[in-house]
Amino acid sequence: MSSKIEKLVKMANDISNFFDADPDKTVAAQGVKNHISRSWELRMREAIVDHVKNHDGEGLSPLAKTAVSQITI
Repeated sequence: MSSKIEKLVKMANDISNFFDADPDKTVAAQGVKNHISRSWELRMREAIVDHVKNHDGEGLSPLAKTAVSQITI
């Protein structure tokens, strides 16, 4: 994994750790997706979505992977 992707994975996992407190994981994934969609610039979103599509989201927590897989670019 490149250092750029490693940083994005860490950031996505940090966000998912916050939302993981919600017992409803569907709501939690939506929160992660919304946060990334609103807060990350397009290049960052494209890179993390590509990481999930082409590298199976290596290093992402299950919640982060679910959320990122729902992001449309």
